[in-house]
Amino acid sequence: MKANGANKIAEYENIIRHIKDVVSARIVANEAGEILEVHVLARQNRGPKQLVRDIESAVMAQFGVAIDHKKISVAQMQQESSEGQINEVRPRLVKVDLIITGVSAEAKVDLRIGEEIFEGKAGGPSATNNRLRLIVQATLGALEHYLRGTCTFAVEDVLLAHLGRQEAAVVSLSLVTLIGEEYLIGSAFVKGDEWESIVKATLNAINRRLSLLVKE
Repeated sequence: MKANGANKIAEYENIIRHIKDVVSARIVANEAGEILEVHVLARQNRGPKQLVRDIESAVMAQFGVAIDHKKISVAQMQQESSEGQINEVRPRLVKVDLIITGVSAEAKVDLRIGEEIFEGKAGGPSATNNRLRLIVQATLGALEHYLRGTCTFAVEDVLLAHLGRQEAAVVSLSLVTLIGEEYLIGSAFVKGDEWESIVKATLNAINRRLSLLVKE
């Protein structure tokens, strides 16, 4: 994309960010500077359709450019409480299983979020370190079912480490949303069950972001 086109896209993004309840915005354009996608993260004070109309109107009024509403995607953060704090979403581990069959393994994780149970599964080779990775993947699978397409996760690394006299599970993740990519890390001390500790370390990595990822 030419510099002038890139500058125009930056101006469009800036005007969208100034719309009421919009938190951030990112525009995907082709080499000619034509808008292909508009990704917006917003608060839940107003509906997505109203936000889309405001985006169309703002860009048209400021630049005389019409954006097809079908190209605008709005993801909304969970509504803030009356005290101004974002309501916390705290998944609870219900069950974690790891089934090994020959050279293959399958992890299953059940999480309780609110009144519902969400299940995640992951399968692959039964190599020792990969078993831990499968537990992380299954945990993330359960979270993705809850979030219903708001984002995706990728496992960067998982390990059991000795910290002084104690053992801890450490998990690093990539969180990918419409707005971009973020790296997260979580940990949990091993208290008897390594598998449960892996799940808890995974949740520790994502818990601080989970409330922001809830999509209407």
